Amino acid sequence: MTYLILARDGTSQIVLKRDSEDAAEKKARELKEMGWFEVEVREDKAGDAVPGTLTDRSSQTLQ
Repeated sequence: MTYLILARDGTSQIVLKRDSEDAAEKKARELKEMGWFEVEVREDKAGDAVPGTLTDRSSQTLQ
């Protein structure tokens, strides 16, 4: 199963993908420590790289 990590800083949003929940949680903690906010982990149920909630703003997908 794939997990998405969604995060925002003052000007942008990112969506990262991880193959395990542990790896996703670890990356989410790292992002929070770096100053990102609204950090959350979601299961990628639909296989979409960018969930519909992020399409109203520019975003980028990183792996």
